[in-house]
Amino acid sequence: MLRSFCFLQKILIMERIRRNDYIAQVSNLLGKGEAVVLTGHRRAGKSCILELLAAELSDKGNVIYIDMENPVNADLTSFRELSEKIKAGVVEGGRNYVLIDKVQEVQEFEKALRYWVKQDGVDVVVTGSNAAMLSSDIANSFAGRYHRVHVSSLDYKEFLAFYGMEDSDHAFSQYLRWGGLPFLYRIPMEDERTRTEYLGSIYDTIFVKDIVRRKNVRNVSLLDNLARFVADNSGKVFSANSIAKYLKGSEMAVSANTVGEYMDSLCDTYMIDRVKRYDIKGKSVFEQQDKYYFEDLGLRNYLCRDKRALDIEKMLEGAVYLKLKRSGYEVYVGQLNGKEIDFVARRGDEVIYVQVALQVTGEETYEREFGNLKLIRDNYPKYVVTMDPNVGLIHDSGIVACTAREFLLKSEE
Repeated sequence: MLRSFCFLQKILIMERIRRNDYIAQVSNLLGKGEAVVLTGHRRAGKSCILELLAAELSDKGNVIYIDMENPVNADLTSFRELSEKIKAGVVEGGRNYVLIDKVQEVQEFEKALRYWVKQDGVDVVVTGSNAAMLSSDIANSFAGRYHRVHVSSLDYKEFLAFYGMEDSDHAFSQYLRWGGLPFLYRIPMEDERTRTEYLGSIYDTIFVKDIVRRKNVRNVSLLDNLARFVADNSGKVFSANSIAKYLKGSEMAVSANTVGEYMDSLCDTYMIDRVKRYDIKGKSVFEQQDKYYFEDLGLRNYLCRDKRALDIEKMLEGAVYLKLKRSGYEVYVGQLNGKEIDFVARRGDEVIYVQVALQVTGEETYEREFGNLKLIRDNYPKYVVTMDPNVGLIHDSGIVACTAREFLLKSEE
């Protein structure tokens, strides 16, 4: 049965921003005999998207919506009980959509879902918190019969729609500072203390539930230091070995293997992304010396909040990375003849190159950002993205120069 959307506040929020691209992605995957799994870090908006999808599908067939946080479903503790619940709601001979929010609350849920995915006229869409549905677990849970739709925090365009703001320097600065966790909409911008506390609570939940308890982490202090190290060094190239050496200098002796394992755990929560380096000339991926970016700017800023005013360029680079990822690109850091290209983004046969700089007015900066792109001998689009308001006056070798706000609001073809 389709759950009644009884909370007026939630309805108002969902009406303000529908996130239609996610709904379209899921809708296009239905009817293929495979489950659809919504993944993403905590509080990115997976549950609201599932509710919006339920409303969309209610005109097309029978929706069986199961929210595992609803007390009426407290007795659904095993896969058998879950399967019986689904069976009771299925309409024989009709089109059925089984939508389950926070499915990880059911023990061995995959056994029930594997069965229902195979049934004619039944589509299955689920969400789950990272503690039970981390990226490395999905394939095992669904025996390969699934499609993943990754849900990110609000991008800049959604941020504007969500807050009812016009594009401006002020709006952009607020996005860079607070990121795109949807619930922050409920906390006034001027209430910085409460906003910061909320970001801290999300980090603590990810840290404790999704990593420490799940992975049985012993060195909790090391894990927290690693998360803060990545926040402070977002967009820099480093490896497990280099981090281990850094920590040793800080009187925290730890092996590179342990650092690597803990970094994997941080990435598995979807809070942090690992970005590989790509050899543009050799068209190959390097296996060492990666970059890391946070999936939400607010969480990243929370972890390095004492240094926030000093690294606008890091926030800008993170925002551009999130735009590329959200647009469906596979993102790399480019390497060519000893020079670095901030982002090489690939999507099917399409490739774009992006350099990010706070300003491009100085001769040295101009040569680095534009000169590195000129070294690339192909005809794929090349961009320089900056905060410099006069960048639109620059035309050089076919390179598109634009402001960060223009790039982040750019519609995808």
